[in-house]
Amino acid sequence: METKTKDIYAEYGYVKSDVPFSAGMMVGQEHETIANRFTGVKVKLNPVEVAVYDVLMGSYNMHLQAAKDDAIQARELYNDFIKGKNWFIENNPQAYFDLID
Repeated sequence: METKTKDIYAEYGYVKSDVPFSAGMMVGQEHETIANRFTGVKVKLNPVEVAVYDVLMGSYNMHLQAAKDDAIQARELYNDFIKGKNWFIENNPQAYFDLID
């Protein structure tokens, strides 16, 4: 049986409206192991955490590129990074320290 995206949030104990980026974010079905690109530390994340992590890291990397040409867009992207980072601090602090901090 296929799990619908709206059900996946509740399956992991989240309220969809409390998860940043949930309005347009794609959430997969599987847990994934993510490695910190600097330290190599690996963390297994649930599908919702993977989706938030992907958006926040994408926002961070895009903000670096946008900073060269558009400070306003860069700030908006950085704000998205902060939203995702703060969500991890509240919902999975160990993953925050291992992957993002």
